[in-house]
Amino acid sequence: MRYTSQIGQDKFVLKQLKFKRNGTFVDIGAGHPILINNTYVMEREYGWKGLSVDYGHNMALGCKELSDAEYLKFWNSCRVNALELGDALQVDFEKLFEKAKLPKVIDYLDIDICPPKASLHCLMRLPFDKYKFRVITFEHDDYKDNTNKEPSRKFLLGLGYKYVQSTNPAQEDWYLLKG
Repeated sequence: MRYTSQIGQDKFVLKQLKFKRNGTFVDIGAGHPILINNTYVMEREYGWKGLSVDYGHNMALGCKELSDAEYLKFWNSCRVNALELGDALQVDFEKLFEKAKLPKVIDYLDIDICPPKASLHCLMRLPFDKYKFRVITFEHDDYKDNTNKEPSRKFLLGLGYKYVQSTNPAQEDWYLLKG
């Protein structure tokens, strides 16, 4: 198995969920559809369904200029599941999850957007009162901006998630839904 995530998120999630087939995911800040992508292997090898949200091509592909339409065409040539192109801080996640017909308990949530403070703001905007996530990977980038880790931990621990140390605790925290 060739994992594609940067610090082993895909391997961690699959192991925690016993290499589940046909799971569900929400990937916020998905980046490139394959390279350093946390959900590509789940979709490709395990038949997972879900949605990805990303600001767009400049973040995912570096300097190469593509229009939004060209980037979506590129994404769709690599991936089965939809990409919501736009600012994650403007997305109505509850409506987006309903439109995608996601279950009330989603297997995996990934949040990794720039700048680091945006990841925290995005986390706080998710409809945790209506949706739960079995596994969460949250990139706080504490080594760049040490103001996100503690508030995100307090928030998720308060919602009943269990903290699990990631392979790079200065970059990211991992969580499991208790129970």
